[in-house]
Amino acid sequence: MKNKANLPFLMMASSGVALALPVVALAAEGGFIEDSTATLTARNYYFSRDFRDVPATAQSKQEEWAQGFILNFKSGYTPGPVGFGVDAIGLLGIKLDSSADRAGTGLLPGAFGDEAPDDYSRAGAALKVRVSKTELKIGELQPNLPVLTFSDIRLLPPTYSGASIVSQEIAGLTLQGGQMRATSLR
Repeated sequence: MKNKANLPFLMMASSGVALALPVVALAAEGGFIEDSTATLTARNYYFSRDFRDVPATAQSKQEEWAQGFILNFKSGYTPGPVGFGVDAIGLLGIKLDSSADRAGTGLLPGAFGDEAPDDYSRAGAALKVRVSKTELKIGELQPNLPVLTFSDIRLLPPTYSGASIVSQEIAGLTLQGGQMRATSLR
């Protein structure tokens, strides 16, 4: 009988400890706004290619100059065992110099014979969910994985639409998975 009387007290005591541990973990977290960061990157890009020994009717030169702006926003997570957040990106490219007879570098939208637009832009966002040491992202992504990475070598970086999951639940092991359905180049 004595054991039965102590059992509810033991259960209540262990429940109190179990409830206190998540509160301690949450106290160390910032929050959706507190852990947010935003960066603005400006790039100036000039691309020139001179073709030698081409027929008179072919394009002899590609030359374009542009200014780019990249705004990256990464939120923190909402408090709780399941945290929600958002990552967003805004991209703007502005033509500084180009003409129909020098277009086609890939720096600006358009091809040889077409006048490049004065500016172009796009924006995207990804919803992110974190549970313990596992993070799921769905939306516009810039993955940096062994099998897929975004190439940030031009005026504006490409982005991919899809979903990715990264888990670090086991110490010393990172598991990654995902599916990308589309890409937006420059």
